[in-house]
Amino acid sequence: MRDGIFFAKSGHPTIVFVHDFFEHAARAQAQALGMPELNIYVYPQHKAGDFDADEAAKGVKAARDLPRLLEHRR
Repeated sequence: MRDGIFFAKSGHPTIVFVHDFFEHAARAQAQALGMPELNIYVYPQHKAGDFDADEAAKGVKAARDLPRLLEHRR
């Protein structure tokens, strides 16, 4: 979070990727550090050994969409 906030405040397009388990903490920290508008991409955290092809496909899609996500400003 702190690295993402540093880069965003430096004027760089920034997205912070966090597991869904940490979403609330990430948003709270962004708010506390003065960047409530920080782009946060939330993705599901899987248990060790679990594999879900649909969820894996979402990760691949997010990677392909990264340039568009970086252009999006809230």
